[in-house]
Amino acid sequence: MAEDDVTITGKELASLIGCRPSYVVELRKKGRVVVGAGGRGFLKAASLELYARTADPVYAGVAQRHADERGSSLAGSEESTGAVDADSDDDEEDGYDDDARRARPGRPQTPDSARKAKALADKAETDAHMAHIALQKELGLLLPRADVELFLAEHATTFRGAMERLADTLAPQLAATLDEAGCRRLVWDEVSHALEELSQGFRTLAAKAAEAAE
Repeated sequence: MAEDDVTITGKELASLIGCRPSYVVELRKKGRVVVGAGGRGFLKAASLELYARTADPVYAGVAQRHADERGSSLAGSEESTGAVDADSDDDEEDGYDDDARRARPGRPQTPDSARKAKALADKAETDAHMAHIALQKELGLLLPRADVELFLAEHATTFRGAMERLADTLAPQLAATLDEAGCRRLVWDEVSHALEELSQGFRTLAAKAAEAAE
């Protein structure tokens, strides 16, 4: 039940999920975690369950792989810690000093190893995002930014020019037209022609995207 759930901080939830605390803020905005009472903290079990149920299939394989790696790492750490504890007892009996015991492998994580672990986690998250982007490109849902900017600049300029020429083009024609229906038809013909040119440009860009995806 939700009332029996444990409330944890965003930092603790990020550690459980295996992401940066800033990503928890994004998950909260997307409604993928459960906020605690009064808007403070997060419900641990409910948030983990909701996060798992709403996971993007694109990231699932990557997330599972890194979760397995973290599990193996933790298991290895526990085994090493147990061995070190036994070694520590032997050290005390044999009279080894503290410096010798600190030099043994399997000691608690150092700041350097913590930084490396964070770097690996950040890289895994980046790899997942890049995999998502690659999939979007393959499906033809993304286009190179430079191509889109060039297209918009060219066709926006063309459309603007067509609109600016309306006055010069229509003035003499409207002056020679006596009925309102004729005036409306002249204006509509010019505007629809400009809109059709713009639409044709979009269709051309869409066709290029489809060709690139094949």
